[in-house]
Amino acid sequence: NRGMGWYHAVQMLEGRCPSASLDYIIEPWFLGPGAEGPGGPEFNAWAAEVARSSGTAFGTALSDLPAPAQPRVALISGRTADNPKLLTECIEAGCKCIYLEKPGAPTVTELQGMKDEAEAAGIEVLMGYNKNVCKYVRNTREFAQTVEGSHVTFVSNNAYENTPESLGECFERNAEGMLKNMAIHELA
Repeated sequence: NRGMGWYHAVQMLEGRCPSASLDYIIEPWFLGPGAEGPGGPEFNAWAAEVARSSGTAFGTALSDLPAPAQPRVALISGRTADNPKLLTECIEAGCKCIYLEKPGAPTVTELQGMKDEAEAAGIEVLMGYNKNVCKYVRNTREFAQTVEGSHVTFVSNNAYENTPESLGECFERNAEGMLKNMAIHELA
């Protein structure tokens, strides 16, 4: 199972974001206590290859980063419960813009606190969100209807196997509640 952080990293490493460089990846679990557990060896092999081929540095804490030499953008794609602390650490690490994966925080109150903290520090926070009825998807569908024989496929990346054994990990990963997590993806 790969998280959204991995997908964003691959997008940058493959040059799909030409104005961005992926200089650092902070991964405390797989580079720390989870290094030998499920997914750990695979992550570390990937990290070694990425470090060798792209020069991206890997670490376990934002506080270990050097001072930024240019404007630093952070992409927070962690566990929802960790995001408020990660936002604070990103601000302390000199980030000027933060891309925050949804839902951002476990509660609206925590999300409001994060907004207030970022505003007080003069930091721009952008929220990651993808919805099947968003404008670019609607435009794609409308355009496809004008082209005879066209076909558009949207692929969902649910990496969970459809087995009872995978349910435990699925619910653990979405500890804020499966219904709440799914609703975030489906409600306008």
